[in-house]
Amino acid sequence: MNKITVDHFQRVQFLSALALSPAGQPAWVRTRVENDAYTGQLFVLDHAQPKQLTSGNESLFVWDDEKTLLFISSRGEKPQPEAESTTFYRIRTDGGEAIKAFTLPLKVRQIVPVKKGLYVLTAQIDLTAADYWQMSEAEREALHQRRKAEADYQIVSEQPYYQDGAGYTNGLRSRLFLYDEAQDELKPLCEPQFHVSRTVVSPDHNHLAISGAPFVKVRQPKEGLYRMDLNTLKSDCLLEPGQFSIAEIQWLSETQILAAMSNQKRYGAIENPFFYTLDAYTGKRELLAENEESLGSALGSDCQYGSGKQTQMVSDGLFIVHTLGAFDEVRCLKADGTWRTIMQLDGSIQALAVADEKLWLIAMLGQKLPELVCFDLKTNELHPMTAFNEAVLEDCYVAEPEPLSIPAGEFRVDGWVLKPKDYDPNQKYPAILNIHGGPKAAYGPVFFHEMQFWASEGYFVMFCNPRGSNGKGNAFAELRGLYGTIDYDDLMNFTDAVLAAYPAIDAERIGVTGGSYGGYMTNWMIGHTDRFAAAASQRSIANWVSLICYADIGFTFDNDQMGADPWSDVQKVWDQSPLQFADKAKTPTLFIHSFEDYRCLLQEGMQMYNALVHHGAEARMCLFKGESHGLSRIGKPSHRVRRLQEITAWMDRWCKPATENKS
Repeated sequence: MNKITVDHFQRVQFLSALALSPAGQPAWVRTRVENDAYTGQLFVLDHAQPKQLTSGNESLFVWDDEKTLLFISSRGEKPQPEAESTTFYRIRTDGGEAIKAFTLPLKVRQIVPVKKGLYVLTAQIDLTAADYWQMSEAEREALHQRRKAEADYQIVSEQPYYQDGAGYTNGLRSRLFLYDEAQDELKPLCEPQFHVSRTVVSPDHNHLAISGAPFVKVRQPKEGLYRMDLNTLKSDCLLEPGQFSIAEIQWLSETQILAAMSNQKRYGAIENPFFYTLDAYTGKRELLAENEESLGSALGSDCQYGSGKQTQMVSDGLFIVHTLGAFDEVRCLKADGTWRTIMQLDGSIQALAVADEKLWLIAMLGQKLPELVCFDLKTNELHPMTAFNEAVLEDCYVAEPEPLSIPAGEFRVDGWVLKPKDYDPNQKYPAILNIHGGPKAAYGPVFFHEMQFWASEGYFVMFCNPRGSNGKGNAFAELRGLYGTIDYDDLMNFTDAVLAAYPAIDAERIGVTGGSYGGYMTNWMIGHTDRFAAAASQRSIANWVSLICYADIGFTFDNDQMGADPWSDVQKVWDQSPLQFADKAKTPTLFIHSFEDYRCLLQEGMQMYNALVHHGAEARMCLFKGESHGLSRIGKPSHRVRRLQEITAWMDRWCKPATENKS
């Protein structure tokens, strides 16, 4: 059997953006690595076979009719960073070349068809030129020149002023427009300061449901809900901003809107939403169904790229992907508030679409890579429909995750162990404990490239979902004010259980690593135990006092999770900060951060690195230019390889004998 290599993920074909035509034909985006970048092409399923429609670099599309896709593409146009422009093309699924449809003076981020030739657009606008869409060419050119002259300066005047993965967003808003193609006419549907999050067209195509809120100085995390008449373009507020965090909106009927919302009074910012109905004309709100699970899959993998819908309204109700324990399932919330389980999957779901008694999924089944599958709602049979990645793992050693769970208070913590390639029970092996981010995320028995790579390199790999993780309801995920306590205990107890169950692991040669929350916990561990031979702390948190003040979610998530802020109880915040204990750290530690990570900024890693070096501990730092918080999953392919090489070389140096260590 061959090894999984450090760059094996570059062979994966990633699937995303699943959508069905009015006749039920699936289309999706296939993304692959080419020339150290990700490029996406449009595919449809034609006579049960995948058919490639485009060869450019596409990612956003909608079905325009039963045989036509409308999509965004530059098609050889020279990029103009200062300009605000989006070009749409059409391509028929039964043959022919893509034809240019129209170009709009907007940075379109979403397009929703209302009826033939009429579209609702969500576009990013800059408040310094909110009327760009109606400027003359001369006015736009003058603006472009002013923007070039100002390119070396960044003004900050609101909060938040940047967003991880999007860069500096000061003065940027998501604004709604209505576009009539026949008239080539654009109409704004809201004021420039109104920031739109979601929009859904009613079944009769005459109304919009909109979630969002005005954003003048500080963005309101609890948005409002509105109904707009597409004939008069007048809107009514059904729910004032400041009351609920809105996770999802759908039309239940022509007169009722279904909203998944949380007032965050029970479990704070991580609280899973209840489902409410709102009268589309009076705003009368009624509780339809309580719910303790999060919406969408929480199962992580570094072999996913792009996104897809995790909910869909059908005649039976709302189909929803949930993570329950360590597996994904699809449930249906019916109009009477009752739940029906549709199917459970031994794996993870990246997207769903429903039509004609068929549930289409982009999914990773067990240790397999992403594919399109179809679940027959009549026979309850699951059928694979594509084989894009069938050959990627052929003749390779893929370790089967072996489950191991431990008690944790009133709960159980689920975990898994991967055995090393060519495992011999009479030999001793090093091991790596891998900790997920979040903390409200989850591992499962799903293919994870980095962990399979380590198994191929001769490591046991162990991973689990400590308290604070997703998949077991609100109470299990509750960690406010408890960081570094029950979660730390769970991870230590899990490590002990693994050592007891697998005596081939050398307890003196265990490394620990993790990113984001996993990086936080790695930092915490090295200040509280010397049991690990090496640590690799990635995109980490060292000091909540500082992070709250400069993270993009510092004042909406971080302070909530601490159960305090630096002004109400600085000691409580400091007591949950790994930096306080850095003087006790003896473990050789590698720090990995990215210059454009605005979630866990590189200053967090720098504080820990400097503290360790100052107190005589071995440390190294590798910083990545041009990368965000998502380096390990969506970063430049060569950067992802270098990251994994850095971590593995560090583990080899400290966890493998000199005769075995090739680094």
